[in-house]
Amino acid sequence: MSTQPITNETKPANFHEQLGQGWAKHRNGHNEAAIEIFLGVLQEDPQQINALYGLGLAQRSKGELQFAIDSFQRCLALVNAALAANPGEDEFEMLQRVVEQRLLETRAKNS
Repeated sequence: MSTQPITNETKPANFHEQLGQGWAKHRNGHNEAAIEIFLGVLQEDPQQINALYGLGLAQRSKGELQFAIDSFQRCLALVNAALAANPGEDEFEMLQRVVEQRLLETRAKNS
């Protein structure tokens, strides 16, 4: 298994479909289904940043705040690793700020 974070590598159509289905379920308020889909993606690729972020959002929406915090922390660690490997990369800098913000918000709700 690669130690490099997986971000924008080409994935099979099924992977992209799964990720899209997870985001659609979350957007439509079907967070339990979204969580299951994101977990399925992460079984295939534990370092998938988009799936971890989506998982954290769905868990937070479902009220599973500690699980969301854990997912956001894992996501942030991968984003930080990607940023260390790609200094100044706009995508990772933006993701870092977004994930840090969600983590702060979720921690505040959980206290």
